[in-house]
Amino acid sequence: MADVERARQMVAKACHWVRLHPDRWQRLKDFCGYLMDEGDLIQRGNVYELARQYGLDVMLASEFRRDHNLWSVLSRYMVMERPALLSAIRFRETPVDEVDLVAYWRDIVGPDEFVAGSLAEARRVWDVQRGAR
Repeated sequence: MADVERARQMVAKACHWVRLHPDRWQRLKDFCGYLMDEGDLIQRGNVYELARQYGLDVMLASEFRRDHNLWSVLSRYMVMERPALLSAIRFRETPVDEVDLVAYWRDIVGPDEFVAGSLAEARRVWDVQRGAR
């Protein structure tokens, strides 16, 4: 139970970060889309190095290098919005997956543009998208 409560706090923190930094959120999504298009594997530990290699915003990437919890939640939101990112981002199952991410987003950030309501649903969408090719 304590793990789920901590996960809720992580989700709330990430949503507050997005609400306070919509420009950084957009740059992160754009950067991850760029890395996916380049064929890179996107992980919290290498976002900083990839940003340096590509000459992009290292300060933005350094936030995620230091804060695993922020990356863990935000990367889930990114694939819920754009399931194709699953081709470049790998996930472990964590207590965050038990939290209603959409509800937190709507309560804290506002309207969403999610294609999927969870990481599991994003995987199903991505499986269908890949099968249609």
